[in-house]
Amino acid sequence: MTGELVIISPELGSGGIGDYTRRLLEHLPQIGGLRLVIPAGGNMPANSFGPYPVEAVDARADALRNKLPRQGGKVFVQYSGYGFQRFGYPRWLINALIDWKEESQGFLAIMFHEIWTFWPVWNKNYLIQQLHRRDIGRLLRVTDKTLTSTSGQAKDLAALWPGSKIQVLPVGSNIHRVCLRDDARQPGVAVLFGLQFSRIRALRKMEAELKALSHARKLRKVVVIGAGSSPQGEEEERRRLLALGLSEGFDQRGPLPENEITNLLSTAAFAIWAQGELSVTKSGTFMACAAHGLNIISCYADAVKPEPLSLLVSPHELMEEITTVELHSRAARLREWQARTSAWPSIASEIARALDIEIPAP
Repeated sequence: MTGELVIISPELGSGGIGDYTRRLLEHLPQIGGLRLVIPAGGNMPANSFGPYPVEAVDARADALRNKLPRQGGKVFVQYSGYGFQRFGYPRWLINALIDWKEESQGFLAIMFHEIWTFWPVWNKNYLIQQLHRRDIGRLLRVTDKTLTSTSGQAKDLAALWPGSKIQVLPVGSNIHRVCLRDDARQPGVAVLFGLQFSRIRALRKMEAELKALSHARKLRKVVVIGAGSSPQGEEEERRRLLALGLSEGFDQRGPLPENEITNLLSTAAFAIWAQGELSVTKSGTFMACAAHGLNIISCYADAVKPEPLSLLVSPHELMEEITTVELHSRAARLREWQARTSAWPSIASEIARALDIEIPAP
């Protein structure tokens, strides 16, 4: 193989996979011959992406093949169907990778952040789902190293190509943590962090429980942060927050700079989370809340399930006077779990091993 490495990502600006790629490169040694490739029109960084050139490519198989190493070399793909194609089926990308692999005999590694969407058979998108699933199976047959962020996705991928070995690698927190004293936290203040659709889903799903916590003065204020706002969504979010009857009201902050987010996560007492357990290990917002030592209020908290679900706090527990000692213990153990399973140095080490990149000893 040559020393050339191409990383293909749907975005490199501010966003989930863009942030993931940036954090990853921060924790890898400087790599000679590394280039970054994104689709034309993708979310680009406002400034340079470190020492590495960034190249845009049209969404065509032949255009992408021209950006990949001619012979040998390595390609690492940050895969998200909707990131590369608005209907969630980037056939051009899959075909380009398969053709490149067969022609160049290079090394192909893929991190599947998202796979195909699961539509019911009567949905008009069902055929797209089946075609996407079939083509990912073709892609797996030529992939040298396959990674994904959840155990559920690993099982779905393994079912397509039983001979493949899928490594589960949870995502990291995209928000740097600052260390503050426990007494810096504001009792009764919760953060609702994430994209607008997931925030609204949390308010819908946990409406009754959050109202009860508000009326019992366990929850006094909610601060909403995150991108992806629409006027209709903002109005629904506001209406649902008003309905909670919070004694100190709420703030809708929208997207914020990292330093403001870390300050909020370091001074709030709680975070609100209502995504299913299969989403935990692929959610950068969940990992950010865990890394900042928040007690996460969730309808999926379950003492008999494995970490981290056993370390979350159910609304019922808060109503039943869970002790401060227990809350502090769970927050500390949740922070330790996040550091152990998805700290960026560990993620970078695993991906470096997958790509046969040597990381110097500290």
